[in-house]
Amino acid sequence: MNKLNSYTFFTAVFALLFIFSSNALAQSDESSIGKSGSFYSLFGMGFPVETNTSRELSMGISGISLDNAQSNGLHNPALWGTNTFSTASTGFSLSKFLSEDNTTESKNTALQAGYLQLTFPVYREKLGISASLHPVTRSNYRFFNTSSILNEQNQTIDYASDAYGTGGISKFEIGFGWSINKNISVGYAPSLVFLSQNNSRELFFDDGSFTTNVIDSKITGSDFSHKFGLLASFPTIFSDRDRVSFGATAILPVEINTKESILGSRQVNNQVQEVTLDENVGGKAELPLELNSGFTYYPSTLFNVSLEGKFQQWSETNFNLNTTNDTFELSDRYKLGLGAEYHAYRTNSNSFFSNFRYNAGMAYDSGHLKTAQENINTLWFSAGLGIISPFSNSTIDLSARYGLRGTTANDLIQERIWSFNISVNLTELMFFRPKLN
Repeated sequence: MNKLNSYTFFTAVFALLFIFSSNALAQSDESSIGKSGSFYSLFGMGFPVETNTSRELSMGISGISLDNAQSNGLHNPALWGTNTFSTASTGFSLSKFLSEDNTTESKNTALQAGYLQLTFPVYREKLGISASLHPVTRSNYRFFNTSSILNEQNQTIDYASDAYGTGGISKFEIGFGWSINKNISVGYAPSLVFLSQNNSRELFFDDGSFTTNVIDSKITGSDFSHKFGLLASFPTIFSDRDRVSFGATAILPVEINTKESILGSRQVNNQVQEVTLDENVGGKAELPLELNSGFTYYPSTLFNVSLEGKFQQWSETNFNLNTTNDTFELSDRYKLGLGAEYHAYRTNSNSFFSNFRYNAGMAYDSGHLKTAQENINTLWFSAGLGIISPFSNSTIDLSARYGLRGTTANDLIQERIWSFNISVNLTELMFFRPKLN
């Protein structure tokens, strides 16, 4: 593959993912209702989203300590000050949820956009800026159950309830990173946080005297968020060729004032019509304080290992919304990830398998939900592959993850999750060097 074909291939893949992501990041697309995600995303404003590159996902980490001046990441703004080239990246995931409780099983599939990000070095390896659009929480659920009520004649009326929802909280973020010296970098990223959530519930009765009842609600709101980052990198720790990098970030809590419009179906003049039940209902949705820290050790240019942790103070937040499920409560979230990389493409071997970067990792996530004294935790196992362009620093990263979430104890739901991710990172978009004649 020559240089032109390599750029064309990577650019074409990025363009396709960009178009898909631009549409999917609108989160409230009604066509996505048919295929749903995690059952636990029905609580509040949805389940927290891991907006990581496939490289980071395959290592089970957030990537705040991955000191790589030739690629980008969303989570540590200090990294943007170390960038050498302009970068553009996007990605998406395909996840399959196998859910079960003590009596039933179900299967759900979700195809979702991950993020869009552009970075530009104002001054190479000194000052860089980033602009991105990415989800923070995502609600994509469908929950069906049956029950019964007694009418005025004391007769039992069976009915079915079909509840579904899409949307969540997203961020449009612009920030910068600054390398103070060759060892220390800092960064700051303000963002517009906006909420868009659609929820619907339909009731179907087996008695013709009861009409089908539909209630729809749309919740919107916005506010501003602030993220701070630090990166420290030190060479020659145990040998002349090794180095270690430490990363840390802090995201301040956010309180979003929301407006909710509620629509319902009512029988008017013997016809079922949609009417406004309530409009501009006030409420609030809060995002917690978030702290991340971790380190990556590079014993050589061929291998590195990372250990990173996350804390989110969900116990101090509150959702004053109709989507809140009283059977669950919010609890502090802890996540710990351990991963490693092998850069086989740096060995200068002619073997086919030496053309890639290999990743593997695992992570434990305590979750932010608790019910019946049970934390809804998740255990992840992951692996990935990085395809490196031979003529630039552009990459295509693939990852596969398997997760176990929740439990069947106390009539809860356990999910087995298969997730496949792809992300494309293009570099040198602004730095094509003319050839000398």
